[in-house]
Amino acid sequence: MAGKLGRRLFLPSWYIKLVRPGVDLPDNEVMFHVPLKMTKLDIRNYLEKIYDIRVAKVNTRIQLGKTRTIVTKGVPQKKKRPDVKVAYITLADGTFRFPNLFSKEGHKDEKEVASTKGEHDSKESTVATPVW
Repeated sequence: MAGKLGRRLFLPSWYIKLVRPGVDLPDNEVMFHVPLKMTKLDIRNYLEKIYDIRVAKVNTRIQLGKTRTIVTKGVPQKKKRPDVKVAYITLADGTFRFPNLFSKEGHKDEKEVASTKGEHDSKESTVATPVW
């Protein structure tokens, strides 16, 4: 009994963050922010083993954090944001596109909400407001 182990759950010690790129990338390329210590092989294994995503190629670069000068009580101080490793993943099969959450057209549900909003504003409030 002492030698048998039950099911074990292995959790990754890293996390990666999917980021919307500032410029248009090909449909089969995705951009992530990853920890500085993560190598290309670690990134490939992370995506393939945990998320079952087939990866064709991994490119990385280190983006230096921005520095700002803040003047406090007449003394300038330099503050620096942390550096970030950016990984560009080329998918072996399939494409990826960010959903257009903030389209300029608007949905008809939003138009209905906007039209009913004026009705609620014109009615008297049933909630008693405190007098202070």
